[in-house]
Amino acid sequence: MNLREAILSQYDKGLNDYWIPPLVACDGESRPGRIQDGDTVIFCCRRGEREVQLMESFVEKRFTAFPVRDFSRLRFVPLVEYHEKFSKIEPIVPPVRPERTLGEVLSGEGKKQLAVTESEKESHVTFFFNGRHSRLYPGQVAEIIPSWKDFKNHPEMKSAEIAKAVVKAMDRYDFIIINFPAGDVIGHLLEMDLKVKAAEEIDKALGAIYSQATSLGRTLIITADHGLMERGFTDEGTPSVSHTTAPVPFIVVNPRLGKGDIIRDGCSLVDVAPTVLSLMGMRKPEEMTGRSLLKRVPVSSGVVLVILDGWGEGSDDPSINPLKAASTPNLDFLKREFPFTRLKASEEYVGLPHGRSGNSETGHLTIGAGRLIEQDELRLMRVIERRFEDNPVLERVLNGVKGGASLHLIGMLSEASSHGNINEILSISKVAESKNIERIFSHLILDGRSAPPRSAVDLLEKYREELGKTEVVTAVGRGYALDRSKDYTGKTKPVYDALVEGKGECYYGL
Repeated sequence: MNLREAILSQYDKGLNDYWIPPLVACDGESRPGRIQDGDTVIFCCRRGEREVQLMESFVEKRFTAFPVRDFSRLRFVPLVEYHEKFSKIEPIVPPVRPERTLGEVLSGEGKKQLAVTESEKESHVTFFFNGRHSRLYPGQVAEIIPSWKDFKNHPEMKSAEIAKAVVKAMDRYDFIIINFPAGDVIGHLLEMDLKVKAAEEIDKALGAIYSQATSLGRTLIITADHGLMERGFTDEGTPSVSHTTAPVPFIVVNPRLGKGDIIRDGCSLVDVAPTVLSLMGMRKPEEMTGRSLLKRVPVSSGVVLVILDGWGEGSDDPSINPLKAASTPNLDFLKREFPFTRLKASEEYVGLPHGRSGNSETGHLTIGAGRLIEQDELRLMRVIERRFEDNPVLERVLNGVKGGASLHLIGMLSEASSHGNINEILSISKVAESKNIERIFSHLILDGRSAPPRSAVDLLEKYREELGKTEVVTAVGRGYALDRSKDYTGKTKPVYDALVEGKGECYYGL
């Protein structure tokens, strides 16, 4: 069977694109296209934390999570920088790290800070919130609660545990940032009832946090990083699982503020950090271009910032909006009684191309920076559009593919994922072909989250001709290839073994 048929057989087993185990091209007993020493690999994904584990297995000299080959001559090049630990490896597009972020400014003033979330979103309240800096600033502490591995049976995720941790610690910190992951994680599932359950459990957790903030005289800010949960169905009537361009809520809970004390026009996520600083009686740094959203600012003894991951403002129709179908008395009360507005959290308002939905990384980076940051996706798109072949790093990398060595391109088979687009693989392969590189192998990562869960077969057909100019030798679900749960042996190792050893279920031809 060919690759399309192999994927369909996985669908028959009840799997979707996200969880398809490694599939490898076979030619009799041989496994063509394995990564070997002396080859060049370009990792064509472009966001960050989900790419780290797989890259570690190829580039870290003291990698011990599972056995790996000693690749002394392998060149492994990321499209963008996924983590500061890889800073000595030059990416195709250099990173942008904003300085003077909210966390840095608060630290400089001696403020104690706490970040609380689940392991699913650990990097968002630390790495991305701090401007893609892996270190915590002095005075910053992170409390990370392990996520359930089975989300379908736990749509509530660890919302209650997050609230308990925050309530317990609130009196010891000047600033707390909280991320509730359930809206994003469960929002990517098909089932409307699971989304409703997730929203209701988050609302209960909000109630506990509100009560504690009120008792301690802290200001509570509630917002979100991007839209998703508010859209239960597509225009065609099928379950919606993709991020949206919807605005997100912004509520400032302080008894000294009235409904008219908030700015309502032209607001976006860049305005969150300046608002926090104003409430804490601090001037924003010059680097922050956002503005405080409050017309009148009551200085607070502390601020609690809640990020409802993937919680957009959408239709009032409960039949299509899980957030309206859910019982959310606490959030409804806070919206009704305190200053409330909507913030833009997508497209050019957060440094993305026009029409592009926001995402968790972009949202937290913008919230923490307090200014507009051109995201990797936009910068990469411009590089490709202008003349990708003129990119100096790409030129050096491709010119180094000599002596019968192979070029391997690892990237997303997707048109919707913020982690990558099939266009990245195709664009690089086109440049490589122009340089007469003969052995070009593609390793596809299937989406199933930002795109419909079983759309890989349609994309294979759509791009069959262009992909055929390379040799597609592996395909695997994003849940394996882009794991961020630190499940190296269960998820990252099977992908490494497919890429290097040719281990996996066989298919024959595209």
